[in-house]
Amino acid sequence: MKTAVILSARKERDSNVPYPLVPFEEGVCLTDRTLSILRECGYRRILIVAGYESRLFEKYKDEDVQIIVNTDYEFTASMGSLALCRDLVDSDFLLVEGDTFFEKKVVEKLSSLESGNCLSMTEESGSGDECFMETKCGFVTKITKDRHRVIRFEGEMMGISRISYDTFRKMLQVWDTSQNPYLNYEYVLMDVTDPLDRPYIRFKNVIWGDVDCKEDFKRLKNAIYRSLQRKENPFDKENLENHLKQIFPNEDISKAEIIQIGGMSNKNFKVDIAGRSYVLRVPGNGSDGMVERTNEEFNAIEACRLGVNPPIRYFNPKTGVKLADFIENAETLTAATIQRHDNMRKIADIYRTVHNSHIRLKNEFNIFQEIVKYDKLIDKAGATMYEGWEEIRPKVMSLENHLNSLGVDLKPCHNDALYENFIKAADGTVYLIDWEYSGMNDPMADFAALFIEAGFEEENEDYILERYFEGKIPGNAREKILCYQILWDYLWAQWTVIKEAKGDDFGTYGIDRFNRAIKNLKQINIQQ
Repeated sequence: MKTAVILSARKERDSNVPYPLVPFEEGVCLTDRTLSILRECGYRRILIVAGYESRLFEKYKDEDVQIIVNTDYEFTASMGSLALCRDLVDSDFLLVEGDTFFEKKVVEKLSSLESGNCLSMTEESGSGDECFMETKCGFVTKITKDRHRVIRFEGEMMGISRISYDTFRKMLQVWDTSQNPYLNYEYVLMDVTDPLDRPYIRFKNVIWGDVDCKEDFKRLKNAIYRSLQRKENPFDKENLENHLKQIFPNEDISKAEIIQIGGMSNKNFKVDIAGRSYVLRVPGNGSDGMVERTNEEFNAIEACRLGVNPPIRYFNPKTGVKLADFIENAETLTAATIQRHDNMRKIADIYRTVHNSHIRLKNEFNIFQEIVKYDKLIDKAGATMYEGWEEIRPKVMSLENHLNSLGVDLKPCHNDALYENFIKAADGTVYLIDWEYSGMNDPMADFAALFIEAGFEEENEDYILERYFEGKIPGNAREKILCYQILWDYLWAQWTVIKEAKGDDFGTYGIDRFNRAIKNLKQINIQQ
């Protein structure tokens, strides 16, 4: 398969330039990246269907790239654009939606298939424009954007598919007789194929996204692309092998297979050695002074004993290097999947297990003391907090007395509820990983982090709190959660300043959190 079709004709609602052409990194836009990946994967004939501001795509004309213009782009949808390729496609091809960002491995997997159709699926993104998929016995049975038609939320369709020539001809026949110019290609594909002609590949934990509006583009530029950069960053294999030699002194380390699997503040690697799979965690830039590794080791092992953390096989408190069991076929929860009712119930149960365990963790995680500590780390790094911090910091620190008046309940807490820290095993078990910032804290701090990191809907906040408190939510719970959300935002804004002073790049992550803290402070009446 050497032909690819990129659909980029759509008119943007809030941009004068098609989003596939807007740079998300210096000199690089979605079209640049997609073409680069396709060429690296051996595609020699690439058709770009443009419409809105089609003249801007002309620069991509080349020996292997042809521009087709959909002059009716305002009155047609994706099937109308695809149909324009009828005389230019004579074999199976890869269909790519031009507003989609994806890892190279998606194209590699689809391209490795010898024949037939194949759709790509991953976890629900929560973008608001998801195309949900349902499957049976390895084949797609339903595609819909209407969540009211979904019986089982199995995943979301990615805008990259392998289309057979035979299916394409059938799709064209339907299009030629259709009375609806706004048909989307995926629904036509469903109509002309039997389930056995709709196999799929499920890509777990893949970094991807699509851009339909300014908010989507901001997420791509400042979050999705930064995650891919961290995942694809070249790693020092020799250094990793030295760590592995200490962990496995009796094994031939040269036979170990090491694959980088991402991480926000650390670098994580899947390691296959001696017939087993593990996750190797190596601390990232700027971790010194932020995390007390002896505390993490003690707390993480206690979490293992509670059954909420995968077993840890090695921990070096001096270097922070950790080796834990790799959970095969696990799904990393997303901002959307973490808000499914079955997952929320399991997370509420995890928090109850941890908070009510009566374990005395090795340290107290006092956010106010952490803010003071991070102040010193910012000075040490020669960095400066965001503009306006001098006025905001006293207001943030005044929350200590306010929380004390509401009542602070110190219990074992995780304190870092990124949705990526919840992983779901194939048997449905949900684990809470990465206990770097764990310590004694108020349980509402854990819920504050959970809600703000995943952008919880209000009804879902109610649902999980009802489950956690068994229907008896304390009257002060929501006020405490709001206070802790402000504190987390301010603290992680400081964290970003420190990390970026050490060479990392998190886009607008830090300033966005700082500004949200300022906004939420206005909701609390504090007597200073």
